Amino acid sequence: MEHKFSPLPTSDSESSQPSVQESDQLCGLGRFKPQWLQKFADPKVYLVIFCLVGVLQGAYFTYFVGVLSTLEKRFAFESKISGVILIADNISATFISLVVGYYGGKGHKPRMIAMGMVIVLLSCFLSTIPYFIYGPALHFLSRDIVSVSNRKQEYCDTEFPDENCQSGLNSSSLTAISILFVANFMNGFGYTAYYTIGAPYLDDNVKKKNSPMYFSAMAALRIFGPTLGFLLSSFCLKFYEDPFYDPGIDSRNPRWVGAWWMGFFILGIALLFFTFLLALFPRELPARFRSEKKNVKKEDSKEADMPKLKDFPKSVKKLMKNPILVCHVISITFQVNGFAGYFVFMPKFMESQYHQSASDASLFSGATGIISMLLGILIGGFLIKKYKPRPKYLTGYMVLVEVFSVIGLLVSIFLGCSQIQMPGTTLNPDKSLSLYNECNAGCSCTRRVFEPVCGSDGVSTFFSPCFAGCPNTTGLNFPPVTAVPTTAMNTTIFHDCKCIASLNSTLSDFNSTYTSSFVTSGFCATGCTMFMVYIIVLCVSKFISSTARVGNTLITFRCVDAEDKSFALGAFGSILSLFAFIPYPLIYGALTDSACLVWEESCSQTGNCWLYDSDKFRYYLHGMSMLLISIGICFDIVVFFLSDRLKNFYGEEDEEEEKTSVDRLARWIKEEEEEDIIFTKCPRTDPNLEMDPII
Repeated sequence: MEHKFSPLPTSDSESSQPSVQESDQLCGLGRFKPQWLQKFADPKVYLVIFCLVGVLQGAYFTYFVGVLSTLEKRFAFESKISGVILIADNISATFISLVVGYYGGKGHKPRMIAMGMVIVLLSCFLSTIPYFIYGPALHFLSRDIVSVSNRKQEYCDTEFPDENCQSGLNSSSLTAISILFVANFMNGFGYTAYYTIGAPYLDDNVKKKNSPMYFSAMAALRIFGPTLGFLLSSFCLKFYEDPFYDPGIDSRNPRWVGAWWMGFFILGIALLFFTFLLALFPRELPARFRSEKKNVKKEDSKEADMPKLKDFPKSVKKLMKNPILVCHVISITFQVNGFAGYFVFMPKFMESQYHQSASDASLFSGATGIISMLLGILIGGFLIKKYKPRPKYLTGYMVLVEVFSVIGLLVSIFLGCSQIQMPGTTLNPDKSLSLYNECNAGCSCTRRVFEPVCGSDGVSTFFSPCFAGCPNTTGLNFPPVTAVPTTAMNTTIFHDCKCIASLNSTLSDFNSTYTSSFVTSGFCATGCTMFMVYIIVLCVSKFISSTARVGNTLITFRCVDAEDKSFALGAFGSILSLFAFIPYPLIYGALTDSACLVWEESCSQTGNCWLYDSDKFRYYLHGMSMLLISIGICFDIVVFFLSDRLKNFYGEEDEEEEKTSVDRLARWIKEEEEEDIIFTKCPRTDPNLEMDPII
């Protein structure tokens, strides 16, 4: 049997020069690829860095959501304008997702992601610019912007004009809105590469049977992003917009404007560091981590691997002829509309429904459910990895989880608080609330500042001391007692209020100075205990729904060919941006505005909403989410019936091929050993014996 041997290199230069393929598997930038850095070319290290970048990028969006009501208040714009700002990043993503997905599949994925994240950190810094241009909102602390230190409340007084319209507030609002829109638009360009080619890079560099655990860990780690955004907004909003200025009010006062700009700056600095680490990863990880072996020809080049523009229509047609992918994308589109719209406007819902401060609303929106979601994702990924359920069982479970989410929303409709009572108000034809009546007609009251006060009966709420007809304030502060039913931590009494009935007998023990009609600062205590029940229902729903997240990701990756994953995600991203991420802020913004009772008004122009119809807001928010998610469930049922078409779901074919190759190699070794044994046992010729003559 003939054995062939490969010649060893004869020169040091030939052995030291890595091939093109080996160079693509080295960590570093340019010529900086030291040996000590190569031990980090590992999918687990990539997973950690990739998720940390994702945490910060995801925190940008939820941080913006957490400070959204503060921005509306600070720059006096409606929720519909907030919706326009929110869709800015999806407008840019719509155009670039297809391009990044089509060409990014063959490019240097980590560096493309890093380049995008540089744009994201620039958008973070740009978002802080309105504060440095216009400074803190001191005009909320006084009716007259000039005399900030003289008056801290608006009360009934005919000596002051209605408002100063020379302050330039409207122009500042337009400029701030434009800057925030541009910042979000840039963010869309930046994060597209992260979501389009980041996960396929990991999926291409690990064994398919290990993908569920990697995706589970990825989703679990990235879940801290939205949570971090809400927690960061809660932390920053506890400080006044100018952290070195004492406004004389606390964060529960509706006139409080938190330091919304600080978080953008913090996120930008953190992104700068982790983006650099991500850029150090190679084009592809070493082959030992993959189950699929790549056939690399000697004449292949990076340029030859790049897809051709003329093949673009053919690739689109191939995806459109995939019924599982089409139904899955339509289902996710409707569900994103429902879930995203609900969670984006949930902090505002908590503020209006349960009278939470902007800081507390952000805290509960982010912190509640993080442990339940984390456990749900990890448990879901572990069970898929362990039991490898058939695609039909997996898609069927996803349908059940979505049905449970709809039930959770239905239950939440009945967990509201009663509407606040505002006597002396009338409903306008446009369903808004008129605050003006005979007793406050001569008070020159405005709707520019919202400072709720509670009447002495503990039930009646007024928009401000001015609308209650209160001529002045005593300045007396004291902790709330049963005689003063208010939710404020420190209460101020306004007395001699024309719109209030005679003094409540419960305050008879107080000084005779307070024997006239009075109100106390803050909302009246409603006694509503539904908030914690609502939080519990929210946590349970998040836990159950999160167990299906890994399965959703696997369906997306396994219903297309391996070489089409990046392009499929790019097309997926464009469709979601166009039909989900762009519509839902507009839909839910319009619904939220339609539930408004009292609008901010300055210089005869309306701004943000001060007060909502709590019942209408609750019905609209939950009802629309239930409708959209239910439509998505219908398409997931179609995916359930088509799921038998999904093959090689956990890399069974690769494992079978690998097993066959190992068996073939084992048989070859065994045959070689048998030949050697036969050769060694063959009888040798005795040299002492005479040779037979040749005939």
